Amino acid sequence: MAINNVINLDEKLSLTKRLRIAGQDYDVVVSDEVDLAINNYTNIELSLQVRDIEAELEKMPETTTADQFKNFVQSETDTMRDSALATLDIILGKGEGQRVYEAYGSSTKVLNTVIGLIQAELNKVMVERKKTADKHYSNRHKNNKKK
Repeated sequence: MAINNVINLDEKLSLTKRLRIAGQDYDVVVSDEVDLAINNYTNIELSLQVRDIEAELEKMPETTTADQFKNFVQSETDTMRDSALATLDIILGKGEGQRVYEAYGSSTKVLNTVIGLIQAELNKVMVERKKTADKHYSNRHKNNKKK
């Protein structure tokens, strides 16, 4: 009689999170590519854009008209949106950033929120995997002490 002693590490170490975004399900995998895309967007691109906006605002003459200011704000919003779309395309697949954007009323704010929520969910995956590993090693250590 054979005993099945297979431990399913795939299940314990799975780094995939199933997310429903704009009515579609995605299996998002924690990977270097996804981590880099999210970190580049949230930590670098947005920070640099804020810095650049502040610098541009300081350069604007007091004679700047409302229309010129509106155009400036729209241009910066477009840049932010394009970066968010590219980030979502890396995470969800080509063209999915635009689909999500349109599904949520063409809102750049919502894109930023979606990216933040994805980041939070992927962080939860890593916390759960760490708990699994800690539990495994903790139990193993306890069993070794009993011997």
